[in-house]
Formats: sequence, structure tokens, C-alpha cells
Amino acid sequence: MIKLLSAPMAAITHEAFRRTIARFGGCDEYYTEMIHAASFINGGPYESYYSNCGPEPHKIVWQLTGSDTDKLVRCAALLFEHPDASSVIGIDMNMGCPAPEIYRQGAGIAWMSKPLAEVEKTVKALRRVCGTKRLSIKIRLGEEDFTEKGLSDFADMLCSAGAERITLHPRTRKESYSRPLRKKYVQLVAEAINARYPDVSVAGNGAIDGSKALADFAALCPAADSFMIGRSAVQKPWIFALLKGISAEKGQGQIDLQRQIDLLKIAEDFIADLEACQPEDFRKTRAQRFFAYYCDNFQFAHYIKSQVLQQKNHRAMLERFTRYFEEMPDERILHI
Repeated sequence: MIKLLSAPMAAITHEAFRRTIARFGGCDEYYTEMIHAASFINGGPYESYYSNCGPEPHKIVWQLTGSDTDKLVRCAALLFEHPDASSVIGIDMNMGCPAPEIYRQGAGIAWMSKPLAEVEKTVKALRRVCGTKRLSIKIRLGEEDFTEKGLSDFADMLCSAGAERITLHPRTRKESYSRPLRKKYVQLVAEAINARYPDVSVAGNGAIDGSKALADFAALCPAADSFMIGRSAVQKPWIFALLKGISAEKGQGQIDLQRQIDLLKIAEDFIADLEACQPEDFRKTRAQRFFAYYCDNFQFAHYIKSQVLQQKNHRAMLERFTRYFEEMPDERILHI
């Protein structure tokens, strides 16, 4: 059975977003937005929001980012003191984020260019602190001059050091989302890992926006047992339910996903959850990130997106979004 994972996305994969997904039956695992190790150790006023585990702690994977081994290990140890630590799946170390500000810090995909011995030391240290909890690593292909052997050796080292899942987004550091995925590398890495480490899971990540995309990815990569969905899950929070063929719970009854989705109600519930789960200082940026993808559901996506994102706060965004359906009432209910 293929597992479906909610990808880590900065300013998006917090509890309010997870509640939105959960209303449609949820997914198999939720990866949190990146927890910056140094900031978490320093105990800033907002750090607890990054480690929050609601609404389904038993499906949570905390994702860590950082450039310093000691700080990553200390952060992991602190996370395992969390009240929900006994329920979570484990920790994922981000070795794949290509964002320039992360890369310049020596974090994210910068780890793929460090000496293997240094990376191995870090993974082994995290493996020890994880105890019985799972340790996973998210990677990309590497730099533009990566080689198949170099990628395989890197993945092999991660597994030998104790990683129990490898998630591969098959693009290089500089390749944009508009470039096609190099899916064959997910299969190559999965085959190599399965041959030597049969207990290690391999997940493919990228460009899954519906049933056909998932089926095509899975067909090309039969050695992978999991697939991770990011941007499409923000645009279509029901995507996991659709891919699993289950119904979404809504209010007092059930809505058949083959019939209708109330796009306004989803946004209203998300904003209510944002107020319940996120500090006031975070609400505008989190709402902006949500609507930046969610507005792609509509015929005049660019227009409504620009109108919503320029509003002064999350409530004003919802108000402007609501008015869209006065202009385009037929777009409120999506029939799928």
C-alpha cells in the first residue's frame, strides 16, 4: 500500500493547515514546516508553534534544519521532551531545501556538498538521540554536476548511518519547479537502497497534482513505497482523500468527493483555525501563503490572488476572497 505524505513547506504546514487536510480524512504522515535548530534551542516566543503536533500527533514528523551538528542534536533532544513526543513518528533532517538563504547558512541542500564523514557523523548522532523513533532524511539530486554514483553513495551513507527513510525530490539545487522531474533517479536510489537496506523506506516527491500524476510516478518508481505532496495539497486540500478514494467529513454528514467541494467553506475554516493555532504575528503571512496556492482553483486565479494578497491582514483577505463569489457564484462549489 502506497503511503501519502504531506510535504514540509515553510509558513504552510502548521496545525491550521493540517486541520484543513484532516477534515478530508488526512494523510498518512504530516511533515512540519522546518524547525530551525539554533532558534529552537534559544527558546524564542514562537518556537513552540513549530513543534505543535495537532490535530493528529501520531502522524507527525518534525523536520529539522541547521548547519551545526551539536545544535541539531540538542534540538532533537529538546523535541523529544515535548508532551506529544511519545506519539510522533520521528524526526526528518532537511538536506534538500535549495532556498538561497538556507543554503548560504550551510543548511538544507548544502549538506549534500559537505564531506561525507561530516554528514555521516551528524546522521549517526541524530540516530542515537532518536532512540526508537524514526529518523528520515529529505534530499535532492545535489548540484548541477551531480553523478549517479555520487547520489547513490550519498544515499547509501545515510542509510548505513541510521536513516530509515530517504525522500528524494529529483531536481538539482538550481532547477526550478518548472523543470521536469528526473523521476528515474527515485527508482535508481530506491532499487539500490532496497537491495542493501530492505527496512529503509524510499519516498518520491514532486509534481503530484492528481490521480494520474501519482499513478505515473508510482509506475516509473515501483521500488518507492511512499510519495510526498506539497503545493498541490495547499491548492487542493482534499487531494489525499481523492487519491485514497475516501469521503470527506463535513459538518454533520458526509460529502461524496465525486460530487462537490465548497471552496469558500474550506477557506473560512482555515482562517478560523489560523486564529486558533497561530500567533497573531504569524497570521498574515500564513494566510498569504495559503491563498497564493489556493486561488489557483479559480478561472480568474491571477486576479483574485492579487486582490487577496494585497489585503492588510488575514481577515481582510478572507473578506475579499468571499466577495469573489458574488462576482463568480458558480465557482464556489467544485464538482469533481
